Amino acid sequence: MEFWTILIYLGIAYFIQLGFTMIQLKNFNLNFKKLRKLGRVAIGKKKGAFFAGSITMFAIDENGMIIQGLYMKGISILARFKDLNDFNGQYILDIEENCECYTSSLRKSIIDASRNYKDYINSVNQEENIHSD
Repeated sequence: MEFWTILIYLGIAYFIQLGFTMIQLKNFNLNFKKLRKLGRVAIGKKKGAFFAGSITMFAIDENGMIIQGLYMKGISILARFKDLNDFNGQYILDIEENCECYTSSLRKSIIDASRNYKDYINSVNQEENIHSD
């Protein structure tokens, strides 16, 4: 009988976590849509298995200048996005030097967002070069 009791508790815990994960995903989508209304969005992430991970999102104008930033950091499914306005008005490809004061996971997600945007720009430029030939 003890086996089934443990199995039931594990099932309940799984569905509770699933519910919290859905709430967190809804929060991500809500904030992504908010930034998307301002312009393009660069997203960076640093996964953390046993340590705090982080996600960073920057709304970017057509010139690559950061309009607004958000970040989520933590190991809990209760983590929510917070403002990251220290980079507002800066060119996204130049922010890697300015993020030394942040925690390791947040710094890595900021750098990842910058590099993801750089990869996007490079792919767009390559595609334009192919079509112009």
